[in-house]
Amino acid sequence: MTLGAEATVLNIPRKDRLHKGNADTLFNNIIIEFENDLRASYGHAKEQLAGYLLGKMRSGSGFDFTLIASDFIDWKILVPDISCIDRLETMQEHELLLNETTFSFSLTESNAEDFYYWLDRFLFRESKQKATLKTVEEAFGFQSAIFIESFRELNKWYNDAKKYGEIQVSHEQWHRFLSIAYGRFDRREDTFLIHTYLSVFAKILAYSIISNDDYLDDEEMLNILNGSIFHKYNISNFVDNDFFHWVSHSRNFPKLKKVFRLVAQELSSFDFRDVSEDVLKGVYQELIDLDTRHQLGEYYTPEWLCERIVSEFDTGNCKKMLDPSCGSGSFLRAAIRRIKQQNPEKTAEEINKQIYGIDIHPLSVQIAKTTILLALGKDITKARHPIRLNVLLANTLYSPINENTLFGEEFDMPIDKEKYKINSLILNNVNEFNHILEISDELSANGLKGNPITMKEYMTILRKQLPHINDSLAESYYNIYKGFKKAKEQKRDSIWKFIISNQYKPYFLYEYFDFVVGNPPWFTYSSINNKDYQDVLNTLAERYNIKPTRQQNFPHLEIAAIFLAHCSSYFLKSGGRLAFVLPRSFFNGDQHDRTRSGDSKGFKITEIWDMNKVHPLFNIPSCVFFAEKKNGGKNGNGNGNDNNKVSAIAGKQFSGRLPAHNCHYDIAETHLTETPVTWHLKTQGRTTAFSTTKNTTKTGVNPYKLLFKQGATIVPRAFYFVDLNQEMPDDFVDRIINIRTSADILPDAKAPWNMKLTGRVESKFIFRTAISKSILPFHLYHPAWITLPITIEKEADGLKRIRLFTATQLMNEGELKAWQWFANAETMWDHSKTDKSKNMLNTDRLNYQRGLTDQNLNMRYLVLYNASAKDANALVFDRQTLDLEFIVESKTYVFYTDDESEAFYLSAVLNSSIPNELIKDFQTRGLFGPRDIHKKNP
Repeated sequence: MTLGAEATVLNIPRKDRLHKGNADTLFNNIIIEFENDLRASYGHAKEQLAGYLLGKMRSGSGFDFTLIASDFIDWKILVPDISCIDRLETMQEHELLLNETTFSFSLTESNAEDFYYWLDRFLFRESKQKATLKTVEEAFGFQSAIFIESFRELNKWYNDAKKYGEIQVSHEQWHRFLSIAYGRFDRREDTFLIHTYLSVFAKILAYSIISNDDYLDDEEMLNILNGSIFHKYNISNFVDNDFFHWVSHSRNFPKLKKVFRLVAQELSSFDFRDVSEDVLKGVYQELIDLDTRHQLGEYYTPEWLCERIVSEFDTGNCKKMLDPSCGSGSFLRAAIRRIKQQNPEKTAEEINKQIYGIDIHPLSVQIAKTTILLALGKDITKARHPIRLNVLLANTLYSPINENTLFGEEFDMPIDKEKYKINSLILNNVNEFNHILEISDELSANGLKGNPITMKEYMTILRKQLPHINDSLAESYYNIYKGFKKAKEQKRDSIWKFIISNQYKPYFLYEYFDFVVGNPPWFTYSSINNKDYQDVLNTLAERYNIKPTRQQNFPHLEIAAIFLAHCSSYFLKSGGRLAFVLPRSFFNGDQHDRTRSGDSKGFKITEIWDMNKVHPLFNIPSCVFFAEKKNGGKNGNGNGNDNNKVSAIAGKQFSGRLPAHNCHYDIAETHLTETPVTWHLKTQGRTTAFSTTKNTTKTGVNPYKLLFKQGATIVPRAFYFVDLNQEMPDDFVDRIINIRTSADILPDAKAPWNMKLTGRVESKFIFRTAISKSILPFHLYHPAWITLPITIEKEADGLKRIRLFTATQLMNEGELKAWQWFANAETMWDHSKTDKSKNMLNTDRLNYQRGLTDQNLNMRYLVLYNASAKDANALVFDRQTLDLEFIVESKTYVFYTDDESEAFYLSAVLNSSIPNELIKDFQTRGLFGPRDIHKKNP
């Protein structure tokens, strides 16, 4: 290392001009800045390293450097923040933000031996390192030099590539699929490029595993990316002409060879023999969506739980298993491991026939295929026939049966920007359907500038390939050909055969599986921003009787509930079994009452595991539901009956603190306790919950329950919750008040509503309210300031009522300051509201279900209790104690009365321990225990 000491670095960009400096150590591609004590001079070390890196790049070097700050005890590895990597060529030293990675090392007396391995790994690399989840994540994740340099190269050349129509189609369809996968999705180019990087990484990794080829020439690299090289290893569909194929196009491949070389070279430093864990999961979770990886990451299932769940199933006799939302393939990997344990004599070819996955995320499909290939091992190359990996890019919840016009009739098949009428009978034979797509794609590529072949000519060709073709479906077959041809003529093709062949595959899997396992999406109906997908979900919720009885609960319905019913009814064979990892809201959420009660169609719950006391696991409490297929038929039309009504269900409560989130079950098992329990369906009024205790007494609904009303939905809060931007006035009579968005609401505000507004309003538009944290037992703590487009008017009957205004109405009333504030709010609402709210004014949202204008301003006493917390806290609020009107917000419930004794009686009951104990089974739970009250009180 002394060979690199005190190396001069030129072209360091500082504020005034380019400088030169001397790096303490510049060894190969490693820059080290030594300090006497990093605790005192860490900031200086980071600034120096930022300058050296930018100087090397200005001098013509790439990014491929490891940056280390050290005082010989602490060795901190630093990388540019993700927000900087596309601007490194133009940044100055002080602008570059460096973050410490998780790969840093602190030397102690007890880890000196580990330090030698760390040095070898980061400085010398004399031996191959074992491939583990952690080492692969470190080498290729978002903090790695490989990712950062690869992203910069992809970003550099994509601007030119995206001018071509076929690339635009890939990007458009990628966005369409992800809009369904996430409910809503921002079509950002950098995310598309990150997914392209991951796709390249997965393909080269797969080839490295099966070939042991450390050196790849250009032809081999191209054949890896287009997939043809895998054919000689007996894998027929590892690479499809998918959304990320653009890197292998003759226009782009030469420009991107640096990316491919970086990835391949780094992979050659790993030993992938005897890989014992899902090494792709870490990189996949980090890069699948950088903006939301922390939110998404809470839902990925650790290996130990996958293994524990699949251990409940007997995989003998070629029984088939499906994961309908397979992600990176963790459940598929666990299933393969289970089959190998139970049937050690089975070949990779035989095992592959038992394992299927579906996912709507384009990248997940490629990653899951790689995971399967890793799990099957090199024996896959010994198969007698080419192996087709059974992972489909499709919406599990979509099949043509979901369209009302389909049953033996026509449905619309979208191909690029057109829709073509197709008869559903073409889906009766999967092999014939695939063959028709192949022929149509080949014919559409010939004679692009000429007229299309006639339907008669087309059918003559089809009959030679498929002698028993159904002539009555000729028009449907021909329409597919025309769709492919038109897309190619407009240079908007490359992936349509791939999309169509995958999109309809779930239709062919009716009653095909013995087992369905997985972790379906954890988001609610209200989070879906795609109207077409909303319609599909609504249709399925009604078909399977999953839709809540009360309409107001439907937005909170987990999509996983629809997965549970549809996958049981459609994919499972008679007697088939299902196991899903689910949020624990299925235990007691009102939106899932029909799932619990047995009224839903398609499945019957047979066992429940409560995972609430296992740590670490997910960021919200979870459970596992086991179910079996319930008679219902292909369209889920079977009726519930008394045999499916729930009374008692066997189950387990898991508890324990694990050494790591992701580990094998043989490690987790020593830290876990499984306690057998019986779950009872407990009722309280109109609500139900699974509980380990039975109902002790039958009670009616408390008459006060229906008299408590939820307050107004005052959102987005940035528009309405305010702080005074001036000294406190003596009174609020006929004044102009300076206000700004309340600082208290900003930490919890989510994009796009995390904004700050400033302005002025007339004092008549200032009010007070309270949210949950303001409600203490018998005390109102710091009621919040709000501004609302309302006036309080006393009408002819002597009663005060609320009048709601739009901004234009305020202007017409001469309330010019309030007009300006709320006109600004209306503009921002119209710009940022979702498709679901596209026909809704911001005042409609504010007064949802008349929660604002129906408030009672005439009763003196308000009994308030909080909508969320561990326990119900209640207080009595006397309107005469404030000189401003008090508006009840949706995070509180209110009962109005003029009887002071009644008010204090109710608050005393609500604050007592007995009702709070009674509601515990009915409350939703967070990581820190029960958290929602709403109308759970008996």
